[in-house]
Amino acid sequence: MRHFFQVDEKDAAQIENLSKRMQRLVYGAVDYNSLIQPGRTLTYKLYMGEKWQYPRLTDTSTLSGDITEQMGLVPFMVFKATSVSRSQTDFSPHYFAGDDQILDHNVRHILLTPDEATDKDVELNHPIDSKAVKLYNALEASVPAAFDVFRDMKRALRENIGKKPIPQIMARTADNVNNAGEVQHPWVEITPGKAPKGSPRAVIVAMHWFQAGGAERWALETVKLVRAAGFIPIVITDRDGHQPWIANPAFDDAILLPMTMPVQERPGDSPVLRALFEQFDIAGILIHHCQWMYDNAWWVKTHFPQTRIVDSLHIVEYYFHGGFPKESVAHDEWIDLHHVISPQLEHWLINDHQIAPEKVVDAPLVGLTADAKTPSFKERDADKPFTVVYIGRMVRQKRPEAFILTAKAMQSAYPGKFHFIMQGNGDMDAFADMMIKRYGLKDVIERRALDFPVRETYHDADALLVSSINEGITLTSIEAISAGVPVISANVGSQETLIPPKGLCRRITSNFVHDAKSVLSHILNSEEDRRKLWESELARLQKFSELESAEAYFKKMLKEWHD
Repeated sequence: MRHFFQVDEKDAAQIENLSKRMQRLVYGAVDYNSLIQPGRTLTYKLYMGEKWQYPRLTDTSTLSGDITEQMGLVPFMVFKATSVSRSQTDFSPHYFAGDDQILDHNVRHILLTPDEATDKDVELNHPIDSKAVKLYNALEASVPAAFDVFRDMKRALRENIGKKPIPQIMARTADNVNNAGEVQHPWVEITPGKAPKGSPRAVIVAMHWFQAGGAERWALETVKLVRAAGFIPIVITDRDGHQPWIANPAFDDAILLPMTMPVQERPGDSPVLRALFEQFDIAGILIHHCQWMYDNAWWVKTHFPQTRIVDSLHIVEYYFHGGFPKESVAHDEWIDLHHVISPQLEHWLINDHQIAPEKVVDAPLVGLTADAKTPSFKERDADKPFTVVYIGRMVRQKRPEAFILTAKAMQSAYPGKFHFIMQGNGDMDAFADMMIKRYGLKDVIERRALDFPVRETYHDADALLVSSINEGITLTSIEAISAGVPVISANVGSQETLIPPKGLCRRITSNFVHDAKSVLSHILNSEEDRRKLWESELARLQKFSELESAEAYFKKMLKEWHD
C-alpha cells in the first residue's frame, strides 16, 4: 500500500503486529495527518478503547486527547511518523471544536477498538432517557403490527415531503458570523497547486463506511473497477463504525482514508483534497452515500472543473427529505452524472425534482452478486418443512418483526410444516430474539449470522420473504431469483420491477402478514404455482437485465476517463 509517511523499522514492526483491521485504521489516521502536514514529524499515541466506542482517527479529539489522555487512558503504543507528502501548499494549524480553537501540540491521540466490537455494543451503551423514545420502543415491542399503522402514516407524510422542491446548496463565500456579528470561523481560500506532469492517475471512491450494506457492496466493486482501469483507488469514508471491511483484500493496494468527524479543516479550504490533487492526477470521484464528499464537491469543481463527479443512489429514504438522493439533488450543480439502480429513483430525480434526464442513468446491479443468465428452478424437497428465509441486516428498514409475525401466523396455521431462517445481524438483534422467545418460535426460526455463507442459505430456501418497509431493488431478490428461489416481497420501492402482483404484499405490517400468509399457503400446496411465480420473476429479471448493468457502464466510463 502507498503511504505518505516514514517510521523507523522498530515502530513499523510494532504496527505490523496489530490485526489487519487495526493496521489499516492506524495507517489511515497517519496518512491523513501526513497529507495535510507536509514535512512535519508528529507523535502518535495509540489507545485501546472499549467495545461500545467507535475509533477516533482524524477528528478534533485526536488533537485535544479529551477522550483518551485526558480521561486517564494509557497508550499501548507511541511512535513518531514524518510526513513525506509532496503537497505543494502549506496548511496552517487552524482547528476548531465547535467555536473553540484547538492548539496543535504535535501529538495525535488515536483511539482504536477491539476487533470483536460491533454496532450492537455501541447501541447498548446509550441509555434511553427520553420518555418518548421509551414509549416508542415499548409500543413497538408489545404491539408491533398495530403500532406500524401509526408509523405508516408518518412514512406516507415523509414520502410527500420528499417530493417537495429541494433547494440547491451553493458554496459558501462569506465568513461565518455569530449573532453578535463576530467572525467565528474565517473563510480562508488557498489556491491549490496542480499535480506535476506524469503524476500517478487516481480516482477517489467516497464511501459511507467499511461495513456491510448494499451501497457498500457496490462501492467495493467500483474500487476493483477503478484499479482494473489503471487508476490508483483513493478510498475515503466519513461515517463512524468499527470498519470491519477495511481488511478486505479489495483494498490491498488502495489509499485508505477512514475519516472521523469533525475532520481538521476550515471554511473555504479542504486540506486533504488539496493535498491529494497536488500529488495525483485525479480523473474523477465516485460518491457512494458519503456526506463529506457531497459537501466538498463544490471545492473540487471550483478548482478542478475537469474532474468528473458521479454519485450512485440506491434508495429514497423516508427521513431527511429523501436521504442521500436529497443530497444528490441539492448538490446537482457540482455533479456530472447521477447513477441510479431502479426506475423509482430515476422517476424521483427527473419527474419529482427536475434533474436533467441526460444527467441520470439507470444501470442496475444485476450480476454484482449473481448471474441471472442461465438459472434453473430449485425444486423443493417435499419431505422437509417449507423453508422461508430472511437475508439482510437486522435493522429497522428491514422490519424483522414482520418476518417473525409471518412465521408465527404460519406455525399457527400449519404446525411443523414451515421452517424459517433469519440471516443477518444489526442493532435489532436483541429485539428479534425477544420476539422469537415471546412467541415460542425458537424451534421454528433459525438465526444465522451475517457472515454465514449466503449461498448455503439460498440452497436451503424454498422462498425468500422481503419484509422491508423501504427498498430500492434488493440485491437479495436478484440473488434468490438467480438461485432458482421465488421471492415474496413487500410492495415498496421498485420491488415491483422484479416481483409480479401475485408475489407482492401490502406495506403495513398487519396487511403484509396477511398477504404473505396467503401466498405461502398457496405455494405450500402447489409446487407448480411456486414454479410459475419464480418463472414470472425470472422473466422480469431478464428483461431488467437488458439495461446496461452498473458494472458494464462503469467499466466503459472509467476507460473513457483513462483514455
